[in-house]
Amino acid sequence: MSFWPFNNSSSSNNTLSKFLDSIHDLSSVDVDEIVKDQTLVQELLNELHSVKGNINKGGNFLFSQSNPESILALSDSASVNSQNNDNNNGGSNKETRGIKLIELLIQPHILAGFIDILEKSVDFFYQQYLNEEENIKKAIADHTPTTDLEEIDEINDAKSQDKDEAFRKSVQAAADILSFDIWIIPSRIIESPNLINKLWSILKLDYLQENCPTVSYIVHILDQLLECNSIELLNFVRRQEDLVDTFLAKIEVPAIMDYFFRIIQTDKPDSPTGILDTIAQQDVISKLVYILKPQPIQFDDTPYIPDHQLYFRQSSATDFLKALITISSNAALAVVMETNIGPNPLTRQLVSSEVVNTIVHDIMLQKVQGKNGKIQTNKHGINNCVSIIIELIRKNNSDYDLNCGTYSSLLQNGDGGPGEINTYVMFQWLKDFEQNPPGPRDPIYLGDMLEIFSDNLHKFEELLEIEPIPPNGVTSDILGFTRFKISELIAELLHCSNMTLLNSKKIRQIIGIRDHIRLQQAKRLRKALDEKIAFVETPNIQDVTSGIDDVSLDDVQFAEEDKHDYSNLIKNIESIEDSEDEEPSISPENPFVCEERNKAIRSDPSVGDFFKIKLIDSKILLSIVGKFTKYEWNNFFHNVVFDLVQQIFNGKLNSYNSFLIVELFKRDQCDLTDLIVRSYENDVEPRPGYMGHLILIGEEIVKFTSLYKPDLISRTIVEAVSSEKWNWFVNDILTKTREVYNVVLGADEGETFDNSEDYVNPDESKKIILGDTSNHDEFVHDVGNEDEDEDMDAAPKVADVEVKRMTPSADITPHPVDEDEELEDTIERNDVDHLSASSSDEDEDYDSNELRRVSKHNE
Repeated sequence: MSFWPFNNSSSSNNTLSKFLDSIHDLSSVDVDEIVKDQTLVQELLNELHSVKGNINKGGNFLFSQSNPESILALSDSASVNSQNNDNNNGGSNKETRGIKLIELLIQPHILAGFIDILEKSVDFFYQQYLNEEENIKKAIADHTPTTDLEEIDEINDAKSQDKDEAFRKSVQAAADILSFDIWIIPSRIIESPNLINKLWSILKLDYLQENCPTVSYIVHILDQLLECNSIELLNFVRRQEDLVDTFLAKIEVPAIMDYFFRIIQTDKPDSPTGILDTIAQQDVISKLVYILKPQPIQFDDTPYIPDHQLYFRQSSATDFLKALITISSNAALAVVMETNIGPNPLTRQLVSSEVVNTIVHDIMLQKVQGKNGKIQTNKHGINNCVSIIIELIRKNNSDYDLNCGTYSSLLQNGDGGPGEINTYVMFQWLKDFEQNPPGPRDPIYLGDMLEIFSDNLHKFEELLEIEPIPPNGVTSDILGFTRFKISELIAELLHCSNMTLLNSKKIRQIIGIRDHIRLQQAKRLRKALDEKIAFVETPNIQDVTSGIDDVSLDDVQFAEEDKHDYSNLIKNIESIEDSEDEEPSISPENPFVCEERNKAIRSDPSVGDFFKIKLIDSKILLSIVGKFTKYEWNNFFHNVVFDLVQQIFNGKLNSYNSFLIVELFKRDQCDLTDLIVRSYENDVEPRPGYMGHLILIGEEIVKFTSLYKPDLISRTIVEAVSSEKWNWFVNDILTKTREVYNVVLGADEGETFDNSEDYVNPDESKKIILGDTSNHDEFVHDVGNEDEDEDMDAAPKVADVEVKRMTPSADITPHPVDEDEELEDTIERNDVDHLSASSSDEDEDYDSNELRRVSKHNE
């Protein structure tokens, strides 16, 4: 028989017709009579497909044997005939048969019977799983397979034994009916407390595990309830005092956690459902973080995972937190706007001091000393937490949040396009409580999180110095997973420290005021809700959320010890000076990086500067960069180091970032120029895996020293880029590499590709093949070509680029640059636009000794 319902005319439903005709009392029907006959089940589903259109549209139906309770399950457009009509002719009529079927299915004892079958199926499938495992072990023991295919056959044969197919089909039938897309069935369930409680209790069964088929059935049914009766279901969900515990107990079951996630996504800023407040009050964030805490067994020195279930549980908690962060991002960073719920109390709690301290001290910094004397770090916990922190930073980058009300017009570029956020506009927007009142959906502030990590950088540096325990058989030095993830964390925290919001002391103060107001709002809201709603029976969402309207900013008072109102506090904050309020007075004789300015910034740093200060004091920057060449084939680590260096070169100069730049050039510190030169002078085979990243770092140095006046920052930079060896690297190695990179793949010999995207054929050009070690000497040392003139033997074959003007020469002096000089063609203008300070803009006065700021960033 075809399972496609529209291939079966209603007249062919003989089994269903006979069954319905035989019913004279709906209360006497047993659910087993329905599910035991698969032909009856199929015809039943066909009939539901046939009538669901009219029912879902609210058609008029006469229910012949309805009791008063069933009336509640019907729409306003459905009418009920309560007379006891025993006319058997009704079974022959299509409409009458459909109505009688629906009336039967919504009987409480029938629905309860279907739910009972689902409940029993959990234990049934668990026992089947145990039997299969036992059969598999027995089969393999009796006949040891010699090949993988034989082993698969043995397993499949073992699984086919001891199955109760009849009960499996009953479970499938019950699930199909309960999840059928017709409004009457879910309405009946949700409006009957005993039915919805019975259905919900299945989620709490111990054996409802990932491999249990009942999981997909129960989730499908609950999804149908959420779609058809979202308000009623969410009212029910909010009343579950153990809501969070119920779902976290199933955190290893993806389908159930996905359903929990969909419930959370119903609570949007423009249509709140109260779910976020409910699970926040049940400490969902704290409980998730608690799962991430390491257990003693995780530090056992074994070649295998001692408790894979524990690791899987922690990974599942991490994935859930990352997914929550993703849908809670600022609108500008939303992955899918339709499913985004924006910043909320959950993500705000995740970056709170209490939670971040737990993450840092109880998870990431945990370590033990094994019996062999070696220190074991919490690698799995570090991996989990680093991925969470990275997601938090990327999805809450305030520099992309241009939603500043009427102040947004101040962010436009000269061409009318959107600009970038700056401290002035952000401060004005945050202090305007009338246009931008504090609320639970405010953007997340990452300053407290960054400060805690800054305070503990020296402890993370200690982890970097712990030699990892190599796998069995590995004798060479390895970077180790802990050191790699910590380096990745530092690079991402540096991103965070460069955010505009974290480099203003004014903004941090105003955010403190907003936090204070938000806390009082939350207290008033909870009080209003407790007084307004008793949660008897089925409260409406509008009742739950209407308390928000009662919370007015005008009613919020500060704590007694403050003795001020917020307007006076803001006036005091406006007097605080930020680094961007004025340009420092500098010259080649008095550069920006000096001991006086070092003491001044350290005395009262912004959160962003505080992180950079600790980055130097903890020696963690030196430790990371110093490992760059030690692990020559770890390209993932090389990429992290390059990211770190690139950020420093592109950071704001009028801040402690300039001191980081100097650290990169100091001879007794990172000494990047010497590191690069030595690497290219050292002729070894095979070439180390980091050579390509050194080229990229070299390009960043050249670009930086071309865009800015290094002598206004520090003489250390001038000395580093003026050495004879560095000039050799730039004029020989770097330019040859550019020429190679410009060769068009598949082009004829001699063809290159310039910035105008046109092919050029320079005379006497020579192709250099990447990866061909035979031309190494010619590539690095520029062996003369016999076809060239003797005077040109020592001259490198380079593209038509004046590299000498891309880096200062040894005779750098404070005299102004020629106004007619232009930046190199190889430095694209869009790169210049993304830097935070420049003295090379064409329209600027080159006689000025100022750390100029690009207008796109700061005007």
